[in-house]
Amino acid sequence: MTALRPPNGLAAALYVLLGLNAVMAAVVVAADVWADVLLGGLLEGSDDVGFDDLDSVISVTDAMNGLAIPLFLATAVVFVIWFHRIRRNADLLLPNGHRHGSGWAVGAWFTPVVGLWFPWQLTVDCWRASAPLDAEGRRRTPSERVVALWWATWIGSLLIGRIASSMTRQFDPTFGDLESLQSAGRVETVGFALRLVAAVAAIVLVNRLTAMQQERRADINPIAARAAHEARVQL
Repeated sequence: MTALRPPNGLAAALYVLLGLNAVMAAVVVAADVWADVLLGGLLEGSDDVGFDDLDSVISVTDAMNGLAIPLFLATAVVFVIWFHRIRRNADLLLPNGHRHGSGWAVGAWFTPVVGLWFPWQLTVDCWRASAPLDAEGRRRTPSERVVALWWATWIGSLLIGRIASSMTRQFDPTFGDLESLQSAGRVETVGFALRLVAAVAAIVLVNRLTAMQQERRADINPIAARAAHEARVQL
């Protein structure tokens, strides 16, 4: 019988990477909020605010955006490997309870259009398959709200991020259109706020799914099941 292998090591790596994503998003949100305050002062003609102040804040945002790509790639690679392991384990726990084949655990993230909802469906199916059993062997599926929160905020952050990038590219510093810059900054703030929530929700998701499969390990692995039985007998 194939053994169920909970991806505990991958989960630990994801906690670190997702935590760094959350910190980066929080820094960008704070910088954008401060930039919005400074832009408001410049638009009002305040003598207490200068363009040097604004440039300093924007440099922080630019630095975070520069780190975002390598951090995102590292997180994506580890997450997809973790997710593929979770999907394989879920097949052992509930062989006929999945809407998509195990290959989609990797392919769904790189396929246009279906990537907007296939990963979410795959995650929900894994969540339900990994649910703990009661004394009579029936699944007690935990609330799926964290799955919905993670996916909604993640997709929202991607869509709003694209809008913010488009608005920023259209900004022409030659004409000093500060109002347009302020609008783009506010949209970016919303996008990174959603990314922050998505990162925190992802940490909870990874923790819960990994823990549920660890708990269900004895249901699949004969050796683990025998050890658990002997431990209960000794008690």
